[in-house]
Amino acid sequence: MIQDEALVLFRKITALLTEPVLLVSADTRVLAANPAAARLLPGVLDDASLTDLVSESADDVAVRIRQWLRTGHPTPAGLTLRGYDGTRVRCRCFGARAQWLPVPTVHLRAVRIDPGDRFLTLKDRVSALERERTIRFRATESRVALTASLEAVQAKLEHLHALVVALATATTAETVVHMVAKHAPPVLGCTGADLLLTPPAPTADPRWNVPVLPGVTLVLAADTPPAPEHLESVKALIGGALRNL
Repeated sequence: MIQDEALVLFRKITALLTEPVLLVSADTRVLAANPAAARLLPGVLDDASLTDLVSESADDVAVRIRQWLRTGHPTPAGLTLRGYDGTRVRCRCFGARAQWLPVPTVHLRAVRIDPGDRFLTLKDRVSALERERTIRFRATESRVALTASLEAVQAKLEHLHALVVALATATTAETVVHMVAKHAPPVLGCTGADLLLTPPAPTADPRWNVPVLPGVTLVLAADTPPAPEHLESVKALIGGALRNL
C-alpha cells in the first residue's frame, strides 16, 4: 500500500504547479492530485477513476496507463479532461512510472494544448488515418464476401437453368435419369444424385432417399442435407419431366 508520507510529499512538491498533476494506480484510480488538478477536475479528490475525468473510453485510458507504467521517462499522449463547467480541455499528458513508490503507479502531468499544436494535429491525423484504414478494410471484407455470395448464387442459377433445359428436352425416362445424375448435384450441393425408377434397396440410407413420384426416388450422396427450397425445385422439375413423357 502506498505510504501516506509519499503522498504528502507529492502534494507538497506539486502544490505550486499551475498544471494538473496526478498519481494514478495501475487500475486507473487517482491516488493523489495537486491543487491545479482539484480546481479543474470535479471529483478528482474523491477516489475517482481517471476514466471518469476524461472523454476517452475506458479501454483507451487503460492502454495509456499500461504504456506509461512500462517507461521511466515522461511519455506524451493526448487526453481530453472534463472540467467543472462541462468544458473539454485537450491536453498533452506526460506519463511515466513513479519509481519512487512501492506499487505500480503513474505520475501524470497534463499540459493544455491549442488546436494548432503539432503533436495534437499529428495524433489526430494518425487517428483519422487509422479509422479510415479500418473502415476501408471492413468495406473490402464485406465487398469480397458479397462478391463471393453473388458468384455462388449466379453459379447455382446457371446449374438450375442447365437442369431445366436438360429435363425439358428429355424424351425418355432413361434420359431423365441421366440428366438428373449430371445436372442435379451442383444444384443441390451434393456429390451424387441418382434417380431410381423402382423402390430403393432396403439397405439404402433413408435420410437421403427423397420420394419424387410414387415408385420414383431421388437418392442423394451428401454430407449435409440440401437446402429445402432447392430440393423442392428439383423434385418439381423431375416430376414434371416424367409426367410429360
